[in-house]
Amino acid sequence: MGPNSFYLRHPRNVGCTLLLAAMLTLGGCASQQEQNKTSANDAFYEGKPMLAFTGLPMAKTAQEGVRMGDQALVRGDGDEALYHYVQALELDPRSADAYYRIGQIHYRRDNEKLASLALRSALGIAPEHVGALTAMGVLHLKHNRYREAASYLNKALDKDRARFAEDLAERYDSSSPIDAYNGLGVMADLEGDTAEAQRLYAIALAIRPDAADVHNNLGYSYYLESRWQDAEREFRRALDLRSDYEQAWRNLGLVYARQQRYLSALHALERVMESAKAHNDIGYICMLDGRYQMAEYYFEQALTLSPVFYPKAKENLVYVQRIKEAMAQSAGR
Repeated sequence: MGPNSFYLRHPRNVGCTLLLAAMLTLGGCASQQEQNKTSANDAFYEGKPMLAFTGLPMAKTAQEGVRMGDQALVRGDGDEALYHYVQALELDPRSADAYYRIGQIHYRRDNEKLASLALRSALGIAPEHVGALTAMGVLHLKHNRYREAASYLNKALDKDRARFAEDLAERYDSSSPIDAYNGLGVMADLEGDTAEAQRLYAIALAIRPDAADVHNNLGYSYYLESRWQDAEREFRRALDLRSDYEQAWRNLGLVYARQQRYLSALHALERVMESAKAHNDIGYICMLDGRYQMAEYYFEQALTLSPVFYPKAKENLVYVQRIKEAMAQSAGR
């Protein structure tokens, strides 16, 4: 998986906006004297004490160091992976792959300052590095810097498309930048171009059918078109792939509420939030859909179930009651 994945959420009251889809300190030297040495590359490492890596094989080339780091990542040891990638930079300060992988790990660990520094270093060495271009696009997209995100992501795709005829999704392979397609799909949805978003998600899923975040985003794209059954299918696929995927549970609950399947909506939402908030979110959907009697009921339930005063539910309740009063007065004229 790339440096991040994306998911979409709904407006404030129902917990929905674009949210959106990675590292550690150095060690493991051949001798105590070498362990005490430091270099500029050490700044990219933050993690276990360096003594933890004493006795590990030493890479002879940067490529070998990157490969050893990749193997450590497969084992789930990000600290050791970082150590090997930094070691690779000692062997070849112009290893764009090592910088890129360091950036990925720091991003996943929410150390965005080092992630950005590493990714920029990779692009300074290899301006057409598809992985680094994609990762920088993801970083900008996370912070709603859409112009910069689009620039990086489109550059990544331009490089990737050079290998294949465009629109032949079945010919894209596992090395294609799935996060670029996913990220640009999210941006297309934000711009209201759901057809383009769905095309991009389809390519991403052709590359990796088990990408839960892409299924979730595709579901939300269908949600934007009020295609409730299609949206439900994709949210369920996301949850089949990742049963603890909180945003997919939220989105599934909301699409149930849109279909007036309130009990199912509650069951889904209560998987990831308190019952009071689940009731408030369902009430908000009812209010959006003009079902004011049901909205009033769910807001009242939210206030009853909340262990403390729930200002948002109270605000929503007052608002929907005013709408009902206005409708009643209008009908009596």
